[in-house]
Amino acid sequence: MIFLKEKFNKKLVLGIDFGTTYSLVSTIKENRAILLHDDKKRYLLPSIVHYTKNNVLVGWEAENKILQDPTNTICSVKRLIGRSIDFIKKEFPILPYIIESSKTQDILFYTKSGKISSIEVVSEILKNLKKRAYFLYNINMDATVITVPAYFNNIQRSLIKKASIISGINLIRLLNEPTSAAIAYGLEINKQGIIVVYDLGGGTFDVSILKLNKGLFEVLATSGDSNLGGDDFDVLLANYIYKKANLSYHKYNDSFQSLLLSVAKETKIKLTYYEIVEVNILNWKGVITRNEFNKIITHLVKKTLLICMKILQEIDLKIENIKEIIMVGGSTRVPLVYQEVKNFFSINPLISINPDQVVAIGAALQCNMLIQNTIKNRTILLDVIPLSLGIEVMGGFVEKIIPRNSHIPISKTKEFTTSRDNQTGIVIHVLQGERELVKHCISLSRFVLKDIPPKKAGIVRILVTFQIDTDGLISVKAFEKNSNKEKIIQIDNSLLEYQNISKLVNDNNNDVKNDYYFRVKEEKKIESKNILNLLNNALKQDSHLVSIKELKKIRLNQIELEKSINEDDFYSIKLNLKKLDEVTKNFFSLRLKNSIKNSLNYKIDEIK
Repeated sequence: MIFLKEKFNKKLVLGIDFGTTYSLVSTIKENRAILLHDDKKRYLLPSIVHYTKNNVLVGWEAENKILQDPTNTICSVKRLIGRSIDFIKKEFPILPYIIESSKTQDILFYTKSGKISSIEVVSEILKNLKKRAYFLYNINMDATVITVPAYFNNIQRSLIKKASIISGINLIRLLNEPTSAAIAYGLEINKQGIIVVYDLGGGTFDVSILKLNKGLFEVLATSGDSNLGGDDFDVLLANYIYKKANLSYHKYNDSFQSLLLSVAKETKIKLTYYEIVEVNILNWKGVITRNEFNKIITHLVKKTLLICMKILQEIDLKIENIKEIIMVGGSTRVPLVYQEVKNFFSINPLISINPDQVVAIGAALQCNMLIQNTIKNRTILLDVIPLSLGIEVMGGFVEKIIPRNSHIPISKTKEFTTSRDNQTGIVIHVLQGERELVKHCISLSRFVLKDIPPKKAGIVRILVTFQIDTDGLISVKAFEKNSNKEKIIQIDNSLLEYQNISKLVNDNNNDVKNDYYFRVKEEKKIESKNILNLLNNALKQDSHLVSIKELKKIRLNQIELEKSINEDDFYSIKLNLKKLDEVTKNFFSLRLKNSIKNSLNYKIDEIK
C-alpha cells in the first residue's frame, strides 16, 4: 500500500477500530479500504494515554511511560469504560490506578493532570486517530463509523458516543466488531451462506453467527465474554514467570507489576513464532516454551469454544452447515487459539486479512456505504441485541418485551395495567437480562408515568414501547390509553448500573429451568393470596348468604391454602386453590344474584 500526502477531493470517511490493546483507523480510496498511518508509517496505535501536569501523551509515546509512571499511564481503558467500581475491584484487584466513581456512573482516574474520566481517555485516543486523516489529506472527515464489541451494553455504547463528540468526530454509527469483520471479508470474497466470526481481542471475546446473501448481512445470533481476551493471557503468563523465576523476594509494587506484564506480553508475541523463548527479568534468565504457555491458557481458549457451542445450540445450527470461520483480533495469532478453533469447527479459519486490521477495514467500508446516495453495491445490515429487554411486573419478575438476538433497529409494544385500585401513577422499571427475577438482571432505568385516571385495578391500559436504534441505544415510552398521558425516556448512562453481560447470559444458561419453576410457583402464590384477600373481603360483607356449615367448609379450605403458601408447596397450592374454588362457587353465585337484586331494587326506588 502506498500512502501519499495529497489533496483528497472526494468525501473522506473513516472507520475506527477502538481496541483494548491497539486502535486503528482506515478510509476509502479508489473504492477500496486503506489503513492510515502516523508520520513513522505505523498503522497500529497503542490504546494508552499518559498524563503529566501540563501534557498528554498518546500511543507509542505513552507506552514508553508504562514502567516509569504506571499510575498516570492508562492502559486497556476499553476494559474499564462503563464498569462500576465494585466490578473493577473484583475483576482487576491490582490495577496501578487510583480511581473513584463519578456522578454519572463513569470512573475517574487520579492523574497529574487532575481527575480524568474514562470518556476523556477514550477521546484522546480517538483524537490521535483523527489526526492521521489531517496528516495525510489536510481536510476534515465527513463521517465516521466506530466499532465496538457486540457485547458492549447500553452504558458502554453511550460512553463511546460521548467520547466521539468530545474528540470532534462526526459519528454516524456504532458497528459491532464481528459484523464489521464480516463486511470486510464478505465484500472481498463475495460468499453466501453461514459465517462464524470468532473475535478474540485484547480485552473482549465475541462470536457472531451471520448469514450472507447478495449484500444482506443478517446477524443470526451473538454471544461472548466482555471480560476475556489477550490481556488475560498476559496476566496468567506474568504470574507463571513470577513463580518460575522465584521473584517473591522482590517488592511487588506498581512498577514491578508493569514490568512483569510487559515481559509477559513480549514473551507471548515471540511464542507465536518460536517454540522456545528466552526470558530475562531482573537477575533471572530462563526459557518459556510454547507448551508451557499453552497449558497456562488452554482453559481460557476452551471457555471461548464453550461459548461457541452454546450459541450454536441456541439457534439449532449444526457445525457442518457453517461455510467459513473468520478470525478477528490480535489474540487469534496465538497458535493454540487457531488450532483449537480449527479443530472445533473442522474448517481452516480465514486469515487472509490481517486479524488486527480486518475490523477497521470493515468499518470504513460500512461508513462509505452509509453516506453513498446510490443503492448500488450497498450492504444491508441486520444486527441483533445481545440481551433481552423488559420491565418489572408484580412479584419482582421481568416481563420481556424484546428478546435477545432480535434484529435491530426494532420497536415492540406490550400492554400492562395497574395492580391496585385508584393508582394515579405507575413505576416503569426497565431491565436488561435473561433471568426471570429482577435482582438477577441489569437495571437500566426507573421512571414514573403520573396523573393516570384512578380506577379499579386491571381497568387502566398502559402501553409500553421499546425502540432500539442501529447503534443498539434504547428509548422507552409509556402511554396510558384513556387519558393520553405519556412519558418517553432515552436510556442514558447516568441511569445505568453495569454488570458483566456475559455472566448474565451464562447464569441464564445454567439456571433457566430453576428460574422458570420459581416464577411459575411465585405467580401461583400471588394468585392465591389475591383470591384469599378477595374472599376475606367478600365474607366480611356477605357471609350471611351461606349456611354455617358451608361457611365452615370455606374457612377450612382457606386455612389449607394458607398453609400450602407458607410451606411453599407448589402442588399443594394448586390443589387447595382448586378445592377453594369449588367450595366458594355457590357463595359467589349467591353474592352476584344479591348484587343484581339490590341494583334492581335501587332502580325501582328511583323510578318511584
